Amino acid sequence: MGKIVSEKLATKDDWIFSKSFHSFKIYKVNSLEDYIKQREKDTGLKNIFLEKIDSKKPRKKIIKIILDKLGLKMPERKK
Repeated sequence: MGKIVSEKLATKDDWIFSKSFHSFKIYKVNSLEDYIKQREKDTGLKNIFLEKIDSKKPRKKIIKIILDKLGLKMPERKK
């Protein structure tokens, strides 16, 4: 267990309630494609994760799909 640093409760002026800590944006969209386009335009980054993953696939295959999207390989197990 971690050591308790302070038992003081957070007040409305503490960092956790600051506006910059809770920054989020609401996107009004009609479809997933619209959402992806708006996010890519807003952030300037290409989307790689908002794709449907079949939940019936085994966990190992799902992890492999995600790692492939990131350009990584799954490490081999030592026997």
